[in-house]
This record gives sequence, structure tokens and C-alpha cells, in this order.
Amino acid sequence: MSAQPISFRFNAKKAAQSAYKLLVLSGGKRNYMELVKLLYLSDREALLRLERQITGDRLAVLPYGPVLSRILDLIRWGPMNEEDAPWFDAVSPPYGYEVSALADCGENELSGAECQIIDEVFAKYGRKDWRELSRLTHELPEYVDPKGGRIPISPEQILKLEGKSQDAIERIRDEIASYETLDRELSAYQAQEFENSTEMVPA
Repeated sequence: MSAQPISFRFNAKKAAQSAYKLLVLSGGKRNYMELVKLLYLSDREALLRLERQITGDRLAVLPYGPVLSRILDLIRWGPMNEEDAPWFDAVSPPYGYEVSALADCGENELSGAECQIIDEVFAKYGRKDWRELSRLTHELPEYVDPKGGRIPISPEQILKLEGKSQDAIERIRDEIASYETLDRELSAYQAQEFENSTEMVPA
């Protein structure tokens, strides 16, 4: 039986805090494709350096290069479920191609290492416009021509293309699978505790 692919849970709170941080560094607003590209580069760097993504979003190649798939869809089409609410508390709907920072959502969900990566990505790429960022991401080794469509990128692809051994990739896969299982169990427990507490409140 083949091993399960590396899979992360999308974390709307961390996505919102990452985006808010980048928007503030950008002066409060930014072309949304530039924002998505900077978030992609941050997630990619975190995968290589920390062996996990920051946002947990799905990676995909579009005609204008690699992106974070769910975040792009949230910007374009709006919330998919109530779990997406933190994004819309922190980032405005697009006005044309521009989004703005809304309420300060802090950085408490982000680790110090994740904040450092975001700062470094902005320092390196933050002055580039969407055309320059598109060209830059076209040069990444995981880019392939999607011929007008959308092609998923697996974390394994990036890890392998950047020189990780198969043994290292399998170790990362096992560690992430264990972490994601614990995270789901904790989330389910917290949801049940919240439900129980609300049932105990007198009418």
C-alpha cells in the first residue's frame, strides 16, 4: 500500500495573521495576487526550513505561477464555511485587485520562526509587483505549464526538488501525519467542551 501524501490542515487564523502582517508591512493594502505570491513564498520557505507550512493551504500551479489555492479562492469568491471567518476579520474583500488590512488580529498563532520567515520573505520580495512575482515563481522548480488550468503541487514535490532525501521526506510525512491527527482530535475535543459548556448555561 502506498504511503499517504503529505497533507496539512488549512489554518484560517494563521493565514489571516500572515496576510495581515504582510499587508501592514506593505503599508496597509496590496494587490491581492502579490499578497498570495508572498504567502506562497512564505509557506514554501517554512516547508523547507521548518518542515511544515505556515497556513496549511493547498499548493497549486496556475497560468501565472504557483499560488496558495484556498486563499486565492477566498479572496475571489468569499467564505466557504464558518471556519474561514478569521480571514475576513483581518483582510478586506478585494476592491478591484486590491485588498486592505482590517482589524489587527495579532501574531499569537504564529511562532517566532514563522514570523521571521514572513519578515525575510517581505524583505527579499516585498518591493516586487505582481508581474515580477509571477516571473519569479515561474522560475521555481515545481512550476509546470498548467495549460490554462490548475495543477496541484504536493509538498513532497518541493521537498524532493530542493534536495531532501526520500528517507527525510518519509520521516516528515510520518511526523506531519501524527501532528495533524492530534490536532484534529484536540479540535474535536475543544468543540465538544464548548458545546457542553453552552448546554450548562441557564436560560
